[in-house]
Amino acid sequence: MLNSNRRGLLKLLGGATVVGAALPALSLTAHAQADLVVPNSYQNFKRGTISSLRPERRIVNVDWQDLGRVKMRAADLVTNYSSLRDGQIIDFSWYDYLDFLIAKKSAQSEAQAAAMMSQGARLEGIPGAQERIKLWTMSGMATGVDAANGKLLVINASNGRPEDPSPDAGEIITLPPVQSAAGRQALAMIKPGDLVTTVWSQQTAIKATIIR
Repeated sequence: MLNSNRRGLLKLLGGATVVGAALPALSLTAHAQADLVVPNSYQNFKRGTISSLRPERRIVNVDWQDLGRVKMRAADLVTNYSSLRDGQIIDFSWYDYLDFLIAKKSAQSEAQAAAMMSQGARLEGIPGAQERIKLWTMSGMATGVDAANGKLLVINASNGRPEDPSPDAGEIITLPPVQSAAGRQALAMIKPGDLVTTVWSQQTAIKATIIR
């Protein structure tokens, strides 16, 4: 559920924010030091064509007919990753990006983000996964805020997005739409010019069925 470009304006789909209760201007659906979970509502099933692979990082780039190119990391549940090849048509089961932290930047929110990054997340109701879902962070100055539609644009200061190449510092990034009530509430407290800190789960594939 996203159409992303490596450079320039980035458009992603996200969802509910999960953060700590103590932080100001944050949304809250769970405590940050509790179990961080990507819910099943972010799981997708879709057929696409592999455009490229990065085996050293278990990355797969997939072209969807209607969504453009998507970059995912294959979880340990994708046991046939070594059999994947450029040009193959694959049925993927994958989880979309999810925002875990939306906050005005402060020493406290930065510490919270670091703790989340160290902890990682898990997928809801998925047995057999041994590794945590990787999280990434993006911080910078808000240049556009549309709380009614869950939109947040920032001037990138962190180079935190798990892309290769990473966006340049100073590049304007459109972050995933914030869709939860708690996230919208937090977003409503952010104004253009505010420095913000955000944390997201990496888009993750859990199954790849080779069609041809």
